[in-house]
Amino acid sequence: MLTILFGTVEYFEREILNEVLDNHTHELSEEENIFNAYSKLKDELLVNFICSEKLRLECKQNLKKAYEKIKGK
Repeated sequence: MLTILFGTVEYFEREILNEVLDNHTHELSEEENIFNAYSKLKDELLVNFICSEKLRLECKQNLKKAYEKIKGK
């Protein structure tokens, strides 16, 4: 089994997809559901996650990369 480390692009891809599956709204398009999941995770990183600013910035960049990767599929 492959271990996915917190904060990596792969980690955030999985988190976005899990969030979409858990909170999918049929009234919204797939792209809107993905964006909502991305926004929720971004807010959690910026508000609720206690860490150094360097780590927060790295996580934020990796989250954006994961979002762009999923959005492009």
